[in-house]
Amino acid sequence: MKFKLLISTILISIFSLTLISAAPLFAEDDDHYINSDHYFITKEKLTQGWIYVTLATLKTAATPQTKNEAEFITVRDGEEIWTKYYYKTRIADQKEIKIGLEVIACEIGNGEIYRMPENKDEAFQNNWFMAKVTDVSDVFKGYVTVSGGYKVRLDNMRIVVKK
Repeated sequence: MKFKLLISTILISIFSLTLISAAPLFAEDDDHYINSDHYFITKEKLTQGWIYVTLATLKTAATPQTKNEAEFITVRDGEEIWTKYYYKTRIADQKEIKIGLEVIACEIGNGEIYRMPENKDEAFQNNWFMAKVTDVSDVFKGYVTVSGGYKVRLDNMRIVVKK
């Protein structure tokens, strides 16, 4: 009887471990509530000034058959968009910030300086934009100026992860 109980306990343990190890791993959010499943997409490339970018998740990967465009689902409204301009990003480190750096920032005003989202709802429901750093003389105050003359807090900048 004890032997059957021992075997049953071992089998249940193995089954439980199998279920746990087969469970999907969820991407962890960073301080902007963005995770490794998220992309910023746009229909055009940043050439001058600034452009809006949209937070999205990948639906169909780019292939030569799709003319190197990928299909995304926007986080805010579920719109399906094909584009060749999509970016994985990470939060910028203050040491990386320099004139000409392309950054993505959340368009949440705190006075006249754009701040980072304070929760997932703010991150998902507000606009994001891409611009280039044009002035770093106010870094000691906690912000820089980007193309378009907008001031962005240092903790509200993301940079594109190189492929």
